[in-house]
Amino acid sequence: MVDYFRLVSDELLIKLSQTKQFIKKHNPTIGVLTEEILRSFLKTYLPNSVSVEQGFILSENGEMYKQCDILIYDSLYYAPFYRINDIVVVPSESVLAVIEVKTTLTKKIFHKVIEYFESFTFNQDIKKYLFVYYSTGITKLSEYFHSYKHNGDYQQFDHDSFQFLPDEITGINDSFHLKKDYVVISRDMMGYSSYFFENEEGTEISALQNFFISIYSLVEEYNERNNKSMNSKKDRDSYYKKGELKKYAAIELFDM
Repeated sequence: MVDYFRLVSDELLIKLSQTKQFIKKHNPTIGVLTEEILRSFLKTYLPNSVSVEQGFILSENGEMYKQCDILIYDSLYYAPFYRINDIVVVPSESVLAVIEVKTTLTKKIFHKVIEYFESFTFNQDIKKYLFVYYSTGITKLSEYFHSYKHNGDYQQFDHDSFQFLPDEITGINDSFHLKKDYVVISRDMMGYSSYFFENEEGTEISALQNFFISIYSLVEEYNERNNKSMNSKKDRDSYYKKGELKKYAAIELFDM
């Protein structure tokens, strides 16, 4: 399986590099193409029990969240509420992961990403990913975290604000794959860790492999849980709140 993940990651890297080669000075177009390449890649290699789309998440209380670059959701048991072309609106409990895709990463862009994920007040466990094509390095990214302006007087992350940050951050150039983790340097803290393997440190293929393996494992774990407990699936009726009964109508056909 190591060779398999290496091959599919290499395929994605080639497509991303082609975009970089031919469209060099138009970031909006590169951004759109990067999203589409990543969606197409995940559609091809993830199990058929999930779909990979762009669109919106609708909560049971009727709240519509901001548009998502990439949604990975259970399409085996949940149909979208709405679809037009390749944009969908899906129920929140069907979503496994949200992926925000960025072409570049500056301090301003990263702070906007934090605010973006803070707007998702999910009641259930939906994994949040940030995927960056032309990324800054981990040292600079650390500065972006610590320069973020919080609401109120307390200007550091804590357990409450930590939960809204992306669970994993993948940078292609510079190459890294950060995951939320216990961080032990001078003392025990919460933060992010990125692991680099022998002969692959700093290479794009290492970051892509870690990203893909994370997504694939997430889907596998979800399928395993779902197969064991289908009774937990919500009825679609829970999204359609009924008002007070005004009248009743029926068509009588035959006696019981």
